[in-house]
Amino acid sequence: MILRTLFLFILGAAFGSFLNVLILRYKAGEAVFGRHLGGRSACPKCGKILHWYELIPIMSFVIQVGRCRGCKQGISFQYPIVEIMSGVIMATMPLIFGMTIHSFIWVLALLTLLAASFIDARHYVIPDALVIIITLCGVASTALIAAGKAMSAELIPGTFLGSYAYIFSFTANPWLGHLLAALAAGAFFSVVSLVSKGKAMGWGDVKLATAVGFLIGWPDAIMAIMIAFIIGSVAGIIMLVTKKKKLKDALPFGPFIAIGTAIIIYFGQSIMALYFKLLNLAA
Repeated sequence: MILRTLFLFILGAAFGSFLNVLILRYKAGEAVFGRHLGGRSACPKCGKILHWYELIPIMSFVIQVGRCRGCKQGISFQYPIVEIMSGVIMATMPLIFGMTIHSFIWVLALLTLLAASFIDARHYVIPDALVIIITLCGVASTALIAAGKAMSAELIPGTFLGSYAYIFSFTANPWLGHLLAALAAGAFFSVVSLVSKGKAMGWGDVKLATAVGFLIGWPDAIMAIMIAFIIGSVAGIIMLVTKKKKLKDALPFGPFIAIGTAIIIYFGQSIMALYFKLLNLAA
């Protein structure tokens, strides 16, 4: 089990290296999977073509102490962060779903969400191609749940909230539950975008929220959005206090949607258990 998890982490980190190429070479308005993905990797500062031993995920950054071997300029921490996060995703999904097709679907969905987050943080745009991939993952996952082939020893199929999901559920039909979550998330974000005239929320956020809603379903999506807004609000306040952002400045919300989703996937049931425990103590 340990060796398998380690292997999957290393494999995931390698995929993370590709995600970095995807993220850093993307330009707003271009196809996310365009010709820009071709060509050898080079230092963005001095243009030095990198050798294979300078491209080893995580390790190269550590060995080179975060600096280019050519110009000695600092390398963005995005490289190891994306690689580590990709490794964690690849290693942990099989622990939840086992070595199944459902696990593969969730790995693809979360890696795509990771790429969308970093692109949004850099360019304030979320490519439609990535939203489509997340949506298709939601369709595939829901189909497996409906067919009864997404069973897990730790999770009730279709939710990451465990038995607590039954408290908020309106239907036992997975398709209706996921469609309801998509419509609710999309409608809420659309209202925020329209009321704020696109300043508080862009249409890219609307599309991503809708896709994530279909991916994780009801009521998980609602919990994820609540967490996203809480973290986003805290981050916005911190940026205002530290003067990194002004009140009128835009704040990319895609990363917060991704964080909220990840928190629900990994800790949803624990959060609900803690909430009801505190509720009982306060009663």
